[in-house]
Amino acid sequence: MENISIKQAAIYNAVSKYGTMVVQLGLTMVLSRLILPEAFGVIAIMTVILGFLNLFSDMGLGISIIQHPEMPEEDIERLFSFSCMIGIILAFFTICLAYPLSIFYNDTIYFNLCILVSSISFLHSFNVVPNAMLMRDKKFKIIAIRTIICTLFSGIFAVFLAWRDWGVYALIAQSILSALLVTVWNYILNPIKIRFFKTRKVISLLGKYSLFQILFNFLNYFTRNLDNILIGKYFGPAPLGYYNKSYTMYLYPNIIFASVITGVLHPFIRDYKNDYSKMYYKYLQIEKFLSIIGIFTMMVTFTCATEIIVIMFGDNWEPAGIYLRCLSICMWTQMISSVSGSIFLGLERTDQIFKCGIINLLLLIASIFIGVCFSSLTILAICVGMSYNLIFLTTNYILLNKTMHLSLTKFLKALMNDALFVFSFCALTLFFPQISENMFLSLIIKLAICMFAYLTYIFASNQKSTFFSVIKLVKR
Repeated sequence: MENISIKQAAIYNAVSKYGTMVVQLGLTMVLSRLILPEAFGVIAIMTVILGFLNLFSDMGLGISIIQHPEMPEEDIERLFSFSCMIGIILAFFTICLAYPLSIFYNDTIYFNLCILVSSISFLHSFNVVPNAMLMRDKKFKIIAIRTIICTLFSGIFAVFLAWRDWGVYALIAQSILSALLVTVWNYILNPIKIRFFKTRKVISLLGKYSLFQILFNFLNYFTRNLDNILIGKYFGPAPLGYYNKSYTMYLYPNIIFASVITGVLHPFIRDYKNDYSKMYYKYLQIEKFLSIIGIFTMMVTFTCATEIIVIMFGDNWEPAGIYLRCLSICMWTQMISSVSGSIFLGLERTDQIFKCGIINLLLLIASIFIGVCFSSLTILAICVGMSYNLIFLTTNYILLNKTMHLSLTKFLKALMNDALFVFSFCALTLFFPQISENMFLSLIIKLAICMFAYLTYIFASNQKSTFFSVIKLVKR
């Protein structure tokens, strides 16, 4: 196990996240000009289905290995063998979904795609244990290099196929090749033996800790993807393509900043599981840090949504701009609530994560139901954004009040000024006139306005030290 600090781990994870994000964003900008929005809508559906099946491939294996670094090699081999068996079952099940899925969406293309992505189901299962071992041993540098290289090569291959008019199949080929490259890399780096296992033994290794995490993963996955499933059904693939593009852009700030911390936090935060006061202090420090970032990203995304979409992906993607603006109303709360899951895991309270998952799913179902009833994707996007703001409150109530027995009110007071500023600014921008028909000029002017207002608030609220710590991290 490598002896590195959480700061070093975060830097390595940042390299992985930023490098991958830059590569993916560049590739997406090219692919969006070669492939129609309808194809991206189809891929969004397949991604949801595949992601759901991949939840079964994990089954709590990863977090169990990370949480118990002392686990003997024989038990790891048993878990690996179990995951391979799950992979074979999932690949078969993916093939079985081909016909029902093509009927549900009334499109035969899903039949062919299910056959192809069945290989990804197996490869993902194969990689669960090797990936968890890299995380457990804090080998974040290797993870970063592997992620960037595999993303780059698979993306270049997809661009070539898209240029040859392969359309949706170019996007599928990218996912298959990426999974295959990761599998080969993991096996060369750490070949794990197949060992006979008893199901009872595997279940005992996972235990109650992993059980609740598995249940939460299912609920959380539906919470994050139910909108894609229903939009594809009731609005069609093209509107889903626009919505999915805006949703992907909405997630980028979390990928850039929050996930850098959350991706490495669990192995470190577990050291404070018996000291709630120190755990809370660390949590609040991270939250204030992410809040400063979340304020600016929400201001810019809300104000410049259309400009961002058109400049990056072309005029034919302009409808995605309004959906990005609607979703961005929860960008600040999503940024600062992204680390709560790691705190629950560090406290070994996955049962409380499960409770959060139930509430979150109910809130999202209600928001999507409203959008479908009004037959308006814009209303749906607004309701989804509002539901994520409510999820922030309910999650922190369960974490602080019910789990750590601390005051939620005190926590909210520490972030109240930030909330008032960012939501007030976004409300005021609704009355902004159209600045210019030139998207580049409009973006520059709006960015200048956002920057001036942001810096004025930072210095007026005496948060210069936190702000400069963010600048320092970005420079690194």
